[in-house]
Amino acid sequence: MELLHWKQENLTSRKYTVSDENGLVGALAIKGWTSNDADFSSERINLHFQRKGWLEHDVTIHFKDEVIGISKSSGFGQTTTTLVTGERFTFQGKTLTSNRDLVDEAGHTLMHFEQGNFSTASGQISITQDIPELTKLLLVATGLYFKHLGQ
Repeated sequence: MELLHWKQENLTSRKYTVSDENGLVGALAIKGWTSNDADFSSERINLHFQRKGWLEHDVTIHFKDEVIGISKSSGFGQTTTTLVTGERFTFQGKTLTSNRDLVDEAGHTLMHFEQGNFSTASGQISITQDIPELTKLLLVATGLYFKHLGQ
C-alpha cells in the first residue's frame, strides 16, 4: 500500500499539495473565488478541471486541451468519472464522515481519502491497489478536486 499526504495551504486557501516520503508529488489550484475550475500539475502530468455551470458538479477533465474524462455527480454523494479509455471510477462517501473511497467498476477500493482527525486542511490518501502512474495521478487529482467541491 502506498501513502500520500495532502495539505491545504490554510483553511481559506484554494490550493492543495500532495506529497509522499520523497517530497512533492503534485499541486491542485482552484482558480479564483467565483470559479471551480482547477489545474493539477506534477512532473508527469498537467490536468485542467472545468466545471459545467454553477450548481452542477459535472466536470470535464482535460490533458493538453483534449478531454480525457468526464465526471458526473449524483444527489447521493457519489461522483462517477469515466475516462475516454472506457474505464469508470466512483468516488463515494458515507454520511457524517469526510472520508471518501475511490472504487473501480468491480467495486474494489483503489484509494481511500482521509481527513486529519483534528484538521480539515490536511489528510492522507491510501492507495490500496497497483495502478499505473499516470492513472494514479489522475485519480488523486480528481479525488482531491471533488473533496474540495464537497466542502
